[in-house]
Amino acid sequence: MSLKARLALTLTLAFAAIVIIGAVLTFFQARDNIHTELQAARSVATNRVAQLVAELPASGDARGKLAGFVRTFNGDRRVKILLIDSLGVIRDQSFMAEGFGALPDWFARLLSSDPSTTVMPLTAVSAPITSAAIIVDPRNELADAWFDLLTSLGLLVLFLAIAFLAIWTVADRALRPLSAIHDAFTRIGGGDYSVKVQPEGPPEMRELASGLNTMTERIEAISSRNRRLSERLLHLQDEERAELARDLHDDIGPLLFAIDVDASSIRRAAGGETPSPAVIVERAGGIVAAAHQARRQLRRILGNLRPGAMSGLGLKGAIEEMVAELRPRHEGIDFDLELCDGEFGATVETLVHRAVREAVTNALRHGTPDVITVKVETGAGRLAFTVTDDGGGFSGKRPEGGFGLVGMRERIEAAGGTMQVEEILRPRGVRVSGAVPVAASRLAGAPRLSDRMPLDETSATGAMATLRDET
Repeated sequence: MSLKARLALTLTLAFAAIVIIGAVLTFFQARDNIHTELQAARSVATNRVAQLVAELPASGDARGKLAGFVRTFNGDRRVKILLIDSLGVIRDQSFMAEGFGALPDWFARLLSSDPSTTVMPLTAVSAPITSAAIIVDPRNELADAWFDLLTSLGLLVLFLAIAFLAIWTVADRALRPLSAIHDAFTRIGGGDYSVKVQPEGPPEMRELASGLNTMTERIEAISSRNRRLSERLLHLQDEERAELARDLHDDIGPLLFAIDVDASSIRRAAGGETPSPAVIVERAGGIVAAAHQARRQLRRILGNLRPGAMSGLGLKGAIEEMVAELRPRHEGIDFDLELCDGEFGATVETLVHRAVREAVTNALRHGTPDVITVKVETGAGRLAFTVTDDGGGFSGKRPEGGFGLVGMRERIEAAGGTMQVEEILRPRGVRVSGAVPVAASRLAGAPRLSDRMPLDETSATGAMATLRDET
């Protein structure tokens, strides 16, 4: 059953109960009033007859006095007077007003009994009339009560009908926006987040419609953001695959080619007529060196693919290891590190490590920096990072152009953090900064910021030695 149908049924039942209660109360009140009126009429008539009896002896014309007394009751609505002789014959009587033609018999039987008669004796002066009968007839009084009841109930029904129409009109206008809101929710359930509802009706309905519009806007924004994120993830996958292929081609490919050349030289030297041990030893050493170098390059590639593990070095050690691997390939660049130490949780450390690596990679790939500064510090319940370079800035390109940085921003914001990419003027370059929330328990024992400590060969060697031992 719809809300409007329930409202109509509730109003109908309530108003019907009001009508029934009003009819019952009117009935009992009418019955009491009729009884009181009839008792008063009987009392008045009895007193007048008694007064007549007292005045008859002094009257010179008893018959005329009796006839005049009867005529005074003509047209009375409640009382009828009869003059009766000694033989029980009615010698004279009054005529009541008859206004009860439309009175239902059931109503008369319900409220009152049949007309009652009171007989009062007269004096001898009134002979041959010996008594006067007083008949109290309630029908006219019942007719008045019936008319009053019909009038009252009619007015009550009219009032209730007007009230019903007024309430129904107000409720219909107030609930009319619900149909549009229901349709909007149905479309939202079907995946259409562009639906809008015009705020109208009472304040509550306008607030509900405004809230629905705000919700659809947010859902549409989230859906659009998810679509963009999916597209970016696909681009990220393509970029990571291209980077992996490039690393294998540039770093592992030459080493495998060198191993193949040395192995071919060993085979020729060993299969000749005069084997050359010196050549074999020299080429075997080259194969061993190339294999070791290939292992190091492979470990670096695997580390880039699985930065969450970070080889047990922690965030600081992992960043130092990354820089140690980049330094030989970019000898003209100075890496300046300001790294705090501590345990911040695998998820936070992975996010920060990925962001720092992506920022450093973008600086090396798209700029010509002389100095790259990496800073990681704690504060205000967050682990903050900043990567600054002097590689020339954006060169007219948008800072959001790279899918790598955009993907990192999406990941960090999903974890409740923030990330910004901005151009700096002196020296002209790019600054990538951000922060990720960290549990207070993990920040309790962490230093605010480690001393400024550039990475040297000893620390790099120690980090790689630890990496080799654990792998």
